[in-house]
Formats: sequence, structure tokens, C-alpha cells
Amino acid sequence: MKSSKVVVLGASLGFLISVVTAFTATAQNLEKLAAADNGFAFDLLKQIAVEQPGQNIFISPFSVSTALEMVGDGAAGETKTEMQRVLKTDALSPADLNAACKALNQSLVSQTNVILNLADGIWYQDGFHLKTNFVADNQNYFQAALDAVDFDSPKSADVINAWADQATRGKIQNVVQYPFPDATRVVLANAIYFKGNWAEQFDAKLTKPQDFYPAGGVVKQVPMMSKTKKFNYQENKDFQAVELPYAGNRLRMYLFLPATNSSPQQLLAGFNGDDWHGKILTGFLQREGTLVFPRFKLDYDVTLNDPLQALGMKRAFDPQAADFSAMADEPLFIGMVKQKSYVAVDEFGTEAAAVTTVVMTMSAVEEPQEPFQMIVDRPFLFVIADGDTQAILFMGIVNSPAQ
Repeated sequence: MKSSKVVVLGASLGFLISVVTAFTATAQNLEKLAAADNGFAFDLLKQIAVEQPGQNIFISPFSVSTALEMVGDGAAGETKTEMQRVLKTDALSPADLNAACKALNQSLVSQTNVILNLADGIWYQDGFHLKTNFVADNQNYFQAALDAVDFDSPKSADVINAWADQATRGKIQNVVQYPFPDATRVVLANAIYFKGNWAEQFDAKLTKPQDFYPAGGVVKQVPMMSKTKKFNYQENKDFQAVELPYAGNRLRMYLFLPATNSSPQQLLAGFNGDDWHGKILTGFLQREGTLVFPRFKLDYDVTLNDPLQALGMKRAFDPQAADFSAMADEPLFIGMVKQKSYVAVDEFGTEAAAVTTVVMTMSAVEEPQEPFQMIVDRPFLFVIADGDTQAILFMGIVNSPAQ
């Protein structure tokens, strides 16, 4: 009996070690994914800011990276390599990346003090065949809804828009428009919705109009919220920054005010994913102070083809070079990546939503050509060659055929 107990104990210990090892590996991969997503986030926002100087910008880089990671499950060859390089996920194997995406999503939506919903969807042309592994990966790791539609019918846009509307509680509407681009075969989408109250709300009685100085614009009055307390705060020659936690203290807003001789674009140029983890987040210390900042609301939409290509994701958008052979047998490329987003910040908290759509288009197929006529009724050249070696055996010019 003693020996059997030892065997059982050994088996249990071995199982426990394997579980701990798997958990540790998943945690490490999740950390790598979060770092990759953050690095991509700074790259993307910098690029958009370069292309839209002086404009209000609000994006969910997490939604963009998630949508492109879904698409990446269907990419192959240099197209996949390029996508991984831009998304900064090339340190993760495809299997580890998928598992990390699932673990990160589950961790995010497990919060109970705020509302955070994530949703993914794939719509494909009725009759178009998506590869089994691509579908399985997206359903298993991203819990993506799958539906066949007819992109030649306005109802297809209604179906996708209704999904986006529901996933974002009515905040994001009309993410796609009919008619779709010619030869649209697949649309992939990620939706994110967030609503959280501040851990310590602002007193609405203290909100009052104050001057705001737009870059190169006319001074205007906006409602400014105010709070005096101990904040997690930091300042240096480049910026002042404060941390505002939401209920539950897991999610936070970080406000950065550039120095008077700087701008958000200049400040952003010096930020990257490594600095975010290694320098910026570690620089916050508790300090008594007063924060005054505007109540605001933004609706924003952006087409991301140009920013993504500028970051190096070129093949995926090239009808001749794109390789999505892991998604379908037919030649596909990314026709459009677009995001619509919304944010409202007030004394009580923040509500934000975004939907990223990726439209996959079939590469142009040569149209059948009309039968030709070749009437050899003038001087001509001819060649007799070996078909295997291509060696030319005979060649000549006939100016006047002899009988």
C-alpha cells in the first residue's frame, strides 16, 4: 500500500509541476503580448499624429492589434512575418500568441468594478470557403462570431453594423457602408466597450468654465473639472503627469501635460513601449496637488491603411504580394483597415468604445479574353527551340514565303 501511495503522490506532484509550468509560460507570454501591444500602440499613435497634425485623435490600439492578430492567423510567408514585425509579436510563436491573446482577453473582461466588453466577429461571402484551421483558431482563441453574408446586398452592412451597435451599447454605429469594395470576401472586426467610474469622483459643483488654449487656435472656454488631493504624480522638464484610477484601482487614466515649449506630438515622439514600462510607469509618486482638466467628448474615425503601411506592413495591402493562404485558397489582400471610436470623460468617470474593421478583398482575377485572330500576311520571324533546355535550334525571318 505504501508504494502505491508513493506512485499516486508522484503522479500528483508531476501533474502539479506541469500545471505550474504551463501557468508560468502563459503568464510570461501574456506579459510579452502586452508589451508588444503597447509598443505597437505608441508606433501607431505617433504615425497618425504625423499624418493628422493638430487634430483631435482617439484610437483603441488594442482593438487594432486584436483585429490584425485575427487576420494574422490567416497570413503566411513574408506577409505574416511583416505583420508580426509591425505588431511586435515576432518573439511569440503563432500558438503562443493565440493562447496569450485568449488569456489577456479573459483577464481584462474578468473585472467586476468596471464594465469592459470585448467582441470579435468574422463575416464571409456566402459560398466562400475559409480554411478550417483559420476558423478554429479565431473561434477558440478570440471567441469570434462567424456568419455568412452576401456582400452584394445592403443587408450585409446592416448585419455588421447591428453587431457593432450591440457590442458597444449603441456608441459605435455604421462601421461599414454599402456598397462594399469590389470582390470583398471577408470582413473581420473587433469591438471594445468600456465604462468606469473614477475611484474618487470629481465634485460637479467645482466644475466651471475656464480658458483653453488650442495649438495655434483661438482661446475658448470649456468646462473644467477640479480636484485637490494626493495623486500619483510625476514631473520633469518634458511633462507633468497624473494617474487617475477607476473603481477597483486596476484600470487607470494617465494624463500627460507637455511643457509649455513642447506639444503632445513632441512628447509622444520620445515615448515607446520600453520607456512606458521601464521609466514612465515607475516614475509616479504620491504628492498633494490640484488637478484641473476639461470635461470632454470625442467621436473619431480613421482609415489605417497608410499608417500601417508606413510602419512596414506593406505586403498585406499589396494585391500582388499578399499571402493569406492560411485563410483561404483564393488570393486575398487587406483592402481597408478602419476604426471608429468614441470617448466621454466627465466628473463621474469615462465611457469609451471602438470598433476596428478589416476588409479582405480578393485579388483581381484576369477576365476571360476574346478569341484572337493572328493572320500572318506580312514578313515574320520564327524560332525552333528545345522546350526543356530552351536552346534555340533554328531561327529565321520570312519576308516572302517560297513555295
